[in-house]
Amino acid sequence: MRVTTLLSSLAAITTLALAVEQVIIKNHLAVPVWYTTVDQTGYRSETFYIGAHDEASLDQSDRPGVAVKITPDRVDIDTPGKGVLILAYNKHPDGWIYYDLSAHNYFPFAGSKTKLGGPGSDNDWNDGQKHDPHTVGYQGHGDLYLDIGY
Repeated sequence: MRVTTLLSSLAAITTLALAVEQVIIKNHLAVPVWYTTVDQTGYRSETFYIGAHDEASLDQSDRPGVAVKITPDRVDIDTPGKGVLILAYNKHPDGWIYYDLSAHNYFPFAGSKTKLGGPGSDNDWNDGQKHDPHTVGYQGHGDLYLDIGY
């Protein structure tokens, strides 16, 4: 009986763990980039390094206004106007996930396509298609992919 209960609990925990949605950042550039998360109050997490042709992931948040800031140099994260790529996302109760992506055209982002994607869709930023200003989205749940220089 205890073994069955334990196995059921482990299965539930595994299901919850698998259900965590992630922001997956893939750096296709030949140079490293740095990223940090910023919440709606302006609180910034630790700054993290993504090597050339490497990737990183972080959990999505249900809090509105959460942003991921990505820069070519660690110090740029705190320097206005430097090559900062900002991906803001929030989850609507109906399942929509909205993205607000803005980039300043400084190295290494100038001339490098930045692509957003989600499950069941291919939401490209700067794809030549008309979107609402700065915003694309899809209905559903799942991981958010951000490809830099893809």
